[in-house]
Amino acid sequence: MSAQYDAVVIGSGHNGLTCACYLAKAGLKVLVLEQYHSIGGMTNTEELTLPGFMSDTHAICLQVANFSPALHELQLARYGFELIYSDPCLTHVFPDGRSISVRRNLDETCHSIAQFSERDSITWRRLYERFLDVKEQIVRSINSPPPTFSDQAAVLQRLPGGLDEYRFQLQTFRSWCDGMFEAEETKVLFGSWDLHVGASPDDVGGGELSLAFFYGHPALWE
Repeated sequence: MSAQYDAVVIGSGHNGLTCACYLAKAGLKVLVLEQYHSIGGMTNTEELTLPGFMSDTHAICLQVANFSPALHELQLARYGFELIYSDPCLTHVFPDGRSISVRRNLDETCHSIAQFSERDSITWRRLYERFLDVKEQIVRSINSPPPTFSDQAAVLQRLPGGLDEYRFQLQTFRSWCDGMFEAEETKVLFGSWDLHVGASPDDVGGGELSLAFFYGHPALWE
């Protein structure tokens, strides 16, 4: 096999396929191996529960896709790729029949949150605007080698509010939510994201995941 291919990629999930495409684009002859009956990994949509009812096999969000240059560099739109965002983007329904939703429109989202807490509604808007301020830095950091601890500390020391940012990065998700919001319903809305990425509410560093909640908000990327 080594005489036939320059590279072998094990698994045809979205990461494996992306890697294989870049290798092929660089001129290498690539073989992709997959034991499942279809390619795509977590991007698959299958009939998993009831007949005719289609579900995402693994995917729970599109957040990271928004950061990747692969969508443009591999010209995926030419082959029919399209990101389709729902509205509302996320909804939680509570036992009393009320619900809280993240909508494409910021004002509509804040209105949904305000039914549980006006203060939380204001806080949400502030966090949303904070993400807008740092969005480009986040994109650059995601697509760059991770900094060493000392390099990151040096950068934070030079920034206004750098120590607060460092504290924010080390917080648990639970402590961050308790300090940021007053309504349990708002905390549940954010807490679902923490669980989706496989983190415990009491994991150190979970506080920083709160900002990641906004990564996939479609209005921020249009």
